Amino acid sequence: MKLFTIGEAADIVGVSPSTLRFWEREGLIHPQRTRGGARRFTWEQVKKLKKIKELKARGSGAYGIRKILKDEVPSPPAENLSLGDKIRRLRQRKGLTLQAFSEKTGLSVAFLSQVERGKANLSVANLRKIADALGVNTLYFFESTASSRRLIKAGERKSLPTDFKGVRMELLAEGKTAMEPHLFYIEPGAGSEEAYSHQGEEFIFVLEGKLEIWIDEIEHYILEPGDTLYFSSSSRHRWRNPTNNMTVVLWVNTPPTF
Repeated sequence: MKLFTIGEAADIVGVSPSTLRFWEREGLIHPQRTRGGARRFTWEQVKKLKKIKELKARGSGAYGIRKILKDEVPSPPAENLSLGDKIRRLRQRKGLTLQAFSEKTGLSVAFLSQVERGKANLSVANLRKIADALGVNTLYFFESTASSRRLIKAGERKSLPTDFKGVRMELLAEGKTAMEPHLFYIEPGAGSEEAYSHQGEEFIFVLEGKLEIWIDEIEHYILEPGDTLYFSSSSRHRWRNPTNNMTVVLWVNTPPTF
C-alpha cells in the first residue's frame, strides 16, 4: 500500500505541510507514524484531506467538519484499565511514539511516560492536551462502553475531576454530544482563580447561591438564582463564589470542552 509523506500529501491536496499539521491538531485527520515519528498518509486519508479543504473553503469549523465526515471515535476503553493504560493504548493505536506524542502535547517524554505508568498526577489542563493530541474528548477516558444513556437518574451522575479547588463538577449527559452540560458545586470563596479561554460558547444558569464572573476583565456580573448568562468561550473569563454559602450552577458548553 502506497503511503505518502506529509510533503507529498500537502502537494496533492494543494495546501502547506503546516496546514496538515494544524488539521491533525484539530482532530480532523490521524496519519500513521513511522518508528521515528514521521507522518505517513494513505490514499484514503489524502482523499479525506481534499474533502476537509473543500469544507474549510465553505467556512465550516473543525467541529462541523468532524460531524460531516462522521469521524469514527474509538470505542471507550475498558473501565478496569487505569487512566495511564487507556492513554498508552490509544497512543499506540494512533501509531505515536512517546517523542511524537510529546511534540503534539507540549509535555515532556519523561512526564508522559510517568503518566502512562501511573507514576504522575495529571491535571485536567494536561489531560485536555493529551486528549486533543489523540483526537478524542477528555470524557473518552471516563466513559464506559455503555455510556450512551438518554436518561441519567439524579443518583447516577458521574463526578469529574477539576483543576479548581473547592469546585465539584457532575456530568449531566453521556456519549458523543454536541453540548456538554454540567452541574458545578462551588464552595464559598472558590472559583477559577485565573482567567482562561477556549473555543465555543457557554450558557450559565444559577440554581443556588451567587456567581461572580468577569469577561475580558471588562464586563463584570453577579448572578443570583434564576439569572442566566451566555457568552463566547473565546473571551477570557474567570469566576468565583463570593458568598459564604454553596453555589450551584447549570453550566453548558458547546462544543464539548472538558
